[in-house]
Amino acid sequence: MNKLQQINYSLYIGILFVAILLFLCLFGPMLAPHSMTTTLEVQYKDGGVIAPPLAPFESWAYPLGTDQWGYDILSMILNGLRYTVLIAVVVTMIKMILGTVIGMYIGTWKKVPHWIVAFENAWSYVPLFIIVYFFLLPINNATLLEPGTLITYFIIIMSLLSVPSIVSSVRKKSSEVYKSDFIKASTTLGAKKSRIIWHHIFPQLKESLLVMFILEIVYVITIMGQLALVNIFIGGTIVRFDPLIYLSVTKELSGLVGQARGNIYGNTHILIIPLIVLLFTTISFSLLASGLKNKFQADYQRTPWIKTGNEPKIAPNRKNYNKKKSDKKLNASHLTFMALLAAFILAGTFVIYTSETKVGVKQESKASYDIAFQMDEDGRFNVQSDILIKNESEDSWNDIMFFYPAEQRNINIEEIKIDKQSAAYEIKNETLKIIIPEKNKKARKHKVKIQYSFEMTKDSMNVLADWYPAAAVYQNGKWSVEKKDYAQGPMYHSRFSDFDVQYQTPEGYRIVTSKKDDGAIEEKGSVKTKSEIAFPVVIMKDEVFVDKETTSGTHLRLFADLSAAESEDLLQQASSAIEFFNEEIGSFPYEQLDIIQSDADTTQTYPGMIVLGRDVSAHELVQSVAKSYFQSNIASNPHEHLWISEGLSSFAASHYLMMAENQSETDAFSVSLSQVDRMKEAGLGRQKSNVPLSELKDFGFISAQPALQINMMINERYELKGVDPMDVKSQYLAGFYKQYRSKEVDTTEFIQFTKSYFSVPSGYFNNWLDTKASR
Repeated sequence: MNKLQQINYSLYIGILFVAILLFLCLFGPMLAPHSMTTTLEVQYKDGGVIAPPLAPFESWAYPLGTDQWGYDILSMILNGLRYTVLIAVVVTMIKMILGTVIGMYIGTWKKVPHWIVAFENAWSYVPLFIIVYFFLLPINNATLLEPGTLITYFIIIMSLLSVPSIVSSVRKKSSEVYKSDFIKASTTLGAKKSRIIWHHIFPQLKESLLVMFILEIVYVITIMGQLALVNIFIGGTIVRFDPLIYLSVTKELSGLVGQARGNIYGNTHILIIPLIVLLFTTISFSLLASGLKNKFQADYQRTPWIKTGNEPKIAPNRKNYNKKKSDKKLNASHLTFMALLAAFILAGTFVIYTSETKVGVKQESKASYDIAFQMDEDGRFNVQSDILIKNESEDSWNDIMFFYPAEQRNINIEEIKIDKQSAAYEIKNETLKIIIPEKNKKARKHKVKIQYSFEMTKDSMNVLADWYPAAAVYQNGKWSVEKKDYAQGPMYHSRFSDFDVQYQTPEGYRIVTSKKDDGAIEEKGSVKTKSEIAFPVVIMKDEVFVDKETTSGTHLRLFADLSAAESEDLLQQASSAIEFFNEEIGSFPYEQLDIIQSDADTTQTYPGMIVLGRDVSAHELVQSVAKSYFQSNIASNPHEHLWISEGLSSFAASHYLMMAENQSETDAFSVSLSQVDRMKEAGLGRQKSNVPLSELKDFGFISAQPALQINMMINERYELKGVDPMDVKSQYLAGFYKQYRSKEVDTTEFIQFTKSYFSVPSGYFNNWLDTKASR
């Protein structure tokens, strides 16, 4: 017999195929190019119409095509495969554990009752599919039960109904082994029944039990496929009338095949592609079972003088008893398995990493700051800023753009170096352009050193929001350098960066940043932060504060000239808002929140701090707390997409007033409604919320209008996600924050997320967003 005939092809191919299936089960949703609710909308391209159903390979965005409703077939398969495989594995594990334990114990009885044998014989003729069908029929179609509950019901029902057949097989095998001489010898020596079962009988059965386990997985998948043919889909069935249509909730493979069986005469790819994947799944486990069976048979044929009654299909590997354990070397099988395991781990790590980078808008530059400043008695700041800029694009840069802190008084640039060389620079329109030396233009990293000074007013408190040259974002082949001053403060496009700031001030000055401190006044120190959108600094003298600890652990400090009662009331409002958002949206992003009173006309929110304007309303304070989530921890280009943070924060504040303060919807949204009424009275007409700030007619279009539109949309569509609209609003805000935290978002991302969340088309937003202008 030659070497090719000695290879256990079934085993190796089965292991490879099952490894692929397990990989797709774990990482399939991350690999899916589209969400489960994203649909292909009718498009006009190059004079033609692109509309569902799309055939395979007509578009790279939909490589396996779409179904008749525009859902991506590949995405449905990658999301549904895990349900098919994991449900089958769980069912098999439960019934094999119960059946094996019960079967082995019954197999050691001296005499099995006739009624057990009669029941086994009768049960073997009962079609299990029929019983499962009648169990699931009343609860599976058009039910209010969650998919997880229905899956649990199926697992329990299928497991319990399958146990008798496992018990019968294991009982018969155990009974044969129990008659062996070595069992009688163990009994004579005083071995208890449990020891005989687990130390003597079970080792004799473990190979056949493993093969049986894998074959039972195939059997469960077969039952799932049979149920799908009669419109019982695991995890729930959506029933639509006029015409009558059955859809799988979980999109598991048998459900995809079952819901597509009407396409056997037309658009056959909708049926054939999931069917091929389902067959591949069953064949993979069957090959693995066959390969293991061949291996075990060959192992028992290593000693040719022992006849097992089964001639192996592969050449037995004779065991060398003279070989020492220390002489063992890795063979081809071991190396192949190790290579497969390494590939599995590396591919999984790569998928996880790339799936993270796919969320949000891609930024092609990254900056980290090491800043040291010294303040003298006259309020003069001497600053040295060392910035490490990484080029994450495919382009070579000729220059690097910064936002110039032009609003600081008497600013003077003393020295600029790039990669340790003096660099030419240009200041124009509040931007600082630094020219990269010719020999360094292809470098992927640049170290920029900027030494400058400026003056601070001698007030008791100074808010330095725009005090250091902030690196612009490189995106889509250019620097994003639009800057706009509006009522809420100067806005520019930046990304999350790391900051290491060392400071030295005259005696008696306090430094307040986004980092938590113990309240002590230190003239010299350092602050390090990770992944902050900006690094504002508040410098104050002779200022005292009152503080409060929220139940969730956030430390609140209030710097304000207020009475004790007013301070307590303001801290209580902020604390209530933090507690609400902490529970409904997610953990508050900062350990400490500083609230600082100022003489400004408007309130401004920065990472870890709120600078209050005059006459702050409850809505404005709560909205400022909400901005800690949607502005300080979700980036966007404010020149065009400021409406996202402003609109979501305003909506979140009104949502808080409804749920926490028990206000009516009209009262909770009164600020937004009054802004809309004011714009109508001013005759401003209509305007989309995602227009550039330079074209914005009124701030209400990017704050009030989005808040009201989002609220109206959820009131209309909440039944898709729950029974209580208030809970759905919280879930929507939490879902958006969770997906885009520490990422950049734009109008396209917002529309895509919301479309998927509430199953609405792009045209649903045309009333208040310019969907054509989105990316």
